[in-house]
Amino acid sequence: MNISYPKIELFFYILTFNLLTTITANAATFPVNSITELKNAISNSKAGDVITLADGEYLNTSLTISKNNITIKAATPGGVFLNGTNDININGNFIVFSGFQFTSGDIGLSTVIEVNGNNNVLTQLNFSDYYAQKYITIKAGTQYNEITYCNIEKKPATAAIGCTIQISTSPTVIGYHKIRYCSFKDFYGLGGDYGNEPIRIGLSTENSNKSRAIVEYCYFNNTGLGDSESVSIKCQENTIRFCTFTNQQDAMLVFRNGDNNVAYSNFFINAGGIRVKEANNVFCYNNYFENSGVGSSADAVTYIYDTTTYPVVLNNINFIHNTFYNCGTIDLGGVGATSNTWANNIFQKSSGAIFSNANSGTTWVGNIRKGSLGITIASGITNVDPLLMTNSDGYKGLSAGSPAIDAASSSYPAILDIPLTDDDPNLLFDTGRKSRPATITLKDVGSDEFTTGVTTNHPLKLSEVGPSYLVVPLSVNTSEISGNKNTITIFPNPSSTSFSIENSSNAGEFLKVDIYNFNGQLVKKDSDFQKKSSNSQNKQYDVSDLNNGIYFVKVVSESDSRTLKLIIKR
Repeated sequence: MNISYPKIELFFYILTFNLLTTITANAATFPVNSITELKNAISNSKAGDVITLADGEYLNTSLTISKNNITIKAATPGGVFLNGTNDININGNFIVFSGFQFTSGDIGLSTVIEVNGNNNVLTQLNFSDYYAQKYITIKAGTQYNEITYCNIEKKPATAAIGCTIQISTSPTVIGYHKIRYCSFKDFYGLGGDYGNEPIRIGLSTENSNKSRAIVEYCYFNNTGLGDSESVSIKCQENTIRFCTFTNQQDAMLVFRNGDNNVAYSNFFINAGGIRVKEANNVFCYNNYFENSGVGSSADAVTYIYDTTTYPVVLNNINFIHNTFYNCGTIDLGGVGATSNTWANNIFQKSSGAIFSNANSGTTWVGNIRKGSLGITIASGITNVDPLLMTNSDGYKGLSAGSPAIDAASSSYPAILDIPLTDDDPNLLFDTGRKSRPATITLKDVGSDEFTTGVTTNHPLKLSEVGPSYLVVPLSVNTSEISGNKNTITIFPNPSSTSFSIENSSNAGEFLKVDIYNFNGQLVKKDSDFQKKSSNSQNKQYDVSDLNNGIYFVKVVSESDSRTLKLIIKR
């Protein structure tokens, strides 16, 4: 949706922007060498200041940050280890906390970082093998906090039971928090309802609270032993999108309590899919499932009708424009479902039944299947080969001549449009973020639209998320000419709209510069850049047309050839 702001809000936005710009211009950077110096620097800081803690290990850190608009970061990203017993409280607003690792320590039933303020950013943090009940808690009543490019892994099975990230909610204050570009992997435990979920949004007692949290571009791998819920949603109006769930057949994205939630454009590959329990008004669309719920306790989709706490559940549950390829069972619960719709989905399965536990409350329209149904569906699902083929991003899309092309039905409920969220309730994009036609009946069945255009959403790889310092460096040519010790670098890196290339010694003129995406596809060739007749080392290479992400730049000069990693971030 497009968001428009009243003039008075725009006035205060401009006023705040100008104020922050003025503050930043007067800011200073303060390097400190101990936790005591860090506390003193925070106490004496002014808005806009940046405080850098020297690399090293610091034990038993108790830290309360109550100032506003300051940055506290490791001198080198990942170079500071805060181990032992930590108690970090972020009480101020507009604070950036960046570059720290937590890899050894035991704080029992406590939380490592509590966020009690607004508009704060936790970024480039790494939690691994650390004993705590929770790693990060965003407290109820706060707003617009963001956890981004963090990694959480290997929470010990013997640590106090608790989710690693908890977003708490308020009945009166909507949070609008975001978890973005984070990685969650290798959780330990007994599986099932063990209690160590990677992410929990709300609690069962908060089921009527509106949260409007967004979890996007996150990567989940092997978290099923920590808990069968990789993301547990227990409140209202949350969005899970552009995430990849893989190598975790026993873990699912779960709408546990709370109504009015959506999940779209996610990838469930060799992983449990989506479970709906004690919830209503759930919309799942543009999701891709492959080998989802195979050989495990989880399914591709599971309905659980449980009225122990809530008398009405599984009402208005909708799966629209999804693709299921060789998945485990889609368990429809057997009882309880009312006013459910499955519309414009593709199901292809080479052996075994697609569905189990039919319910009497589901309407089927515009679906295509190849394989055994397993239940009786009178109409609304056509038995025909969808003609799927592997696309350039490695998952199944439509091929030319597919009966799914331009075959969508418009007979489904309007998709939930969560207020003040830039969601896609009109299905103007497919899973890969290629454009779909505005007219519903011209859209293609399934998650993929058979059309041209660049895909900007794809199954994530670990190296695309989490702290930059944990990414395994690309193996590059040190030189193609024996004995050459030139160093060629990109700056700035990360880049936003353009970058330059420089070398520490004379490598000669750069003869060719090509850019490849993370999958090795050429996205900008040398001829795409405006040519300069001389002094190519000072040339600006325009990347304003490329999306955020990780790219590889191959630089060929008169005496050298290198492949360099480039991060584009705006």
